[in-house]
Amino acid sequence: MKSVFLVLIFFSTLAHAQESATTTITTTTTTTTVQSAPTEESKTTVEDPDDDDDDEKPIATSTASVEKPRGEFPKFEFKSYGYISFSQHETFKTVQNLEPIVRRQMDLAEFAFEGEYILTENSKIEFEVEIEHGGVGTAVEFDPFEEFGEFEQEIEKGGEVVLHEVYYKKSFKYDTTLKVGKFPLFISLGSVLTKPHRYPSILPSDVEARMIPLGWTETGVQIEQKYGPFTGRLGVVTGLNSEFFRTYNWVGGGYQRHFETMNADDLATVGSLEFGNVAKGYGIAIAAYKGDTTKNRYKVDKLKDTATVTIWSLLGSYKLGKFGVQGQMILGELDNADKVSQANATLGGLAKPKAFAPLGSKARLESVQVSYDALEDLTFYLKQEHVDTFADVAGNINKNPRYNMTKKSAGLMWMWDTAAFMKVQYSREKTELEGLPETYQANIAFGFDLDRFN
Repeated sequence: MKSVFLVLIFFSTLAHAQESATTTITTTTTTTTVQSAPTEESKTTVEDPDDDDDDEKPIATSTASVEKPRGEFPKFEFKSYGYISFSQHETFKTVQNLEPIVRRQMDLAEFAFEGEYILTENSKIEFEVEIEHGGVGTAVEFDPFEEFGEFEQEIEKGGEVVLHEVYYKKSFKYDTTLKVGKFPLFISLGSVLTKPHRYPSILPSDVEARMIPLGWTETGVQIEQKYGPFTGRLGVVTGLNSEFFRTYNWVGGGYQRHFETMNADDLATVGSLEFGNVAKGYGIAIAAYKGDTTKNRYKVDKLKDTATVTIWSLLGSYKLGKFGVQGQMILGELDNADKVSQANATLGGLAKPKAFAPLGSKARLESVQVSYDALEDLTFYLKQEHVDTFADVAGNINKNPRYNMTKKSAGLMWMWDTAAFMKVQYSREKTELEGLPETYQANIAFGFDLDRFN
């Protein structure tokens, strides 16, 4: 881990030295060509593959043009998106009751404000503030699978107002980019396809949250290098906390947002290699994440063994004419899952997992979606997803077939105004638990996405 961190620092320092050399040459050349127009050959464009607006606003430096007045920087730009949803779904009164009941819900699901402070021609600060579920407050939940059903006050928020991401980004010569701060991890479709108009379903994946953090962002440093159609990324970020691993979302609960600060005794390494551009619908990528989680626990005496999380993912998105396909496969492994489960089971207070302490040692997720643009602003789709967080177990942990689940969905996205959309989705969900019937869920979402203007 330390060697990876030193390598990142080395490359960022080298890139900074290259940038300094380029700046010196630029100043000299500008003085001698102040009365001549710049040529296309004299411009060097540095493209960031993660920016949705790169095609419209490439970051460029000129070695033969007059410098812009200092008063033009910094500049501020913003985009926004959000949606509200209505759902009707089947659920169960308690774990002993296998007769489904129908419930309806309204949810002010998400409103996001994205801003950019453009500092210079090749550096900026990006941030995103999210308001989820309409507000902030502790959540009282009803758990039908806890014996005869009971109300619980969880250590989470009923809604969220969160600084989802904020980072400094610097582009250097030779298509090298440095990111420092809290940024999305390139690990799944949920963390790559962040704009609603880029996927026709209501969420990029309906089952990611049952295995990994949804919309996963972490704090750290990352180097990106582009070479032709390829983009490589390597970063060191804050890791997970295994005290909050739970049966129902595997390592997803270990995302450190419960407290004011994040424990960073165990860091994680994340890397990816992308061909094309997955976010824009013409790319494929392989990604990996690895980090121990033991030292990030608050009760350090509960677990002495390593609890390393390793995740591999293959994801892609491609559009050919009116047809599109999006898919991913995620494989995960948790070292000493049985010992983590035992240590968590002895926690007290709000951190006590109760019946949700058992964890699988391996988990897997597969997802595929096909779509068809019937009209310019009307898209139909079919999607099938599968997740199993007990793909394998260790020690005395038993497999739980209830968390081996397949979900099939169909629906449409209608961009009925310039930036406004309506999404309709009908899903059926079936687990491998014997006797548990298949259930359905119907959703309608109304929202907007100002990024579609680009």
